[in-house]
Amino acid sequence: MFLLLNLFPQSMALLATALGSGDLSDAEILGRYPAVVTAGAILLSLGLICDVYLLIRLARSLAIREPTTEGPLLKIEPKPWGLNDLLFTLGALVLVWVVCDGTFLLALKIAHVDQDSALPWLLALEMVLRVAFLFGFVALFRRRVVDWRQAFGLRRQSPFRAMAFGAMFFLAMLPPLAAVFPVCAKLCQWFGIKDTPQDVADLLANSDSTLVVVLIVAFAVAVAPMFEEFFFRGFAYPALKQRWGTWRALVIISAVFAAIHLHVPSLGPLFVLAVGLGLAYELTGSLLAPITMHALFNAANVGMLLYIRAHS
Repeated sequence: MFLLLNLFPQSMALLATALGSGDLSDAEILGRYPAVVTAGAILLSLGLICDVYLLIRLARSLAIREPTTEGPLLKIEPKPWGLNDLLFTLGALVLVWVVCDGTFLLALKIAHVDQDSALPWLLALEMVLRVAFLFGFVALFRRRVVDWRQAFGLRRQSPFRAMAFGAMFFLAMLPPLAAVFPVCAKLCQWFGIKDTPQDVADLLANSDSTLVVVLIVAFAVAVAPMFEEFFFRGFAYPALKQRWGTWRALVIISAVFAAIHLHVPSLGPLFVLAVGLGLAYELTGSLLAPITMHALFNAANVGMLLYIRAHS
């Protein structure tokens, strides 16, 4: 597959569907959508530059054995919570989620509300639940006299610097992702798994409701990155690291992160992305870095899907 296409696999599947022909090659599809080529070329070029810069920076850090002003290379230290706290919190989250979603769906069924009419309300509920969970975490930390800003590295460096590193890590992850996508696509082809876009991507590209589109964009670009990074990288990863060490914890968290998206064709790329998010947190020590990285990744995909919506 042409390398530029691999940055936007969801978008390419939707482009092929929109054109209504399975006979067109990737290059022919791109010929009709030159913006994809331009965006892919720019992002890949910037990503390769960022990869070179980060590798040089890493090599210099490893070459200097004496302590530096920036501290150790891996900056996630033990936190005032552990695996037991993680398991308790995870159980509580699942219980609240099941009860809230179940109650809401039951109410819709009793009220005889059809699925299309209920979709905006369901999206709004999912956003509210995630925001409520974030406030719940903050309240829990305050009750346990834990400085959550310090715990998540938000005081380690200026927000602008942390976000700048997050943007750099986002660009640096694009070349590895572009290399992983065709391998995963080939594996799916061997196992007879159809390479279809995620349901939310299809909904964003084809929904007739402006409200649904706005809610999905807000969810993908703002709410989901904050909640997922807070829980996976900020809370769960340090707990697992204390028990099993850096690399085993990073692999476990990345695998779980990929699996919860419930989309087999995206498992490999999401795993690689999650490893990058974890490394961004480890190397900067600030949760703002992976949050920024995650938000930019989602924004790039959302932007491409909105482009398809406008031109297909």
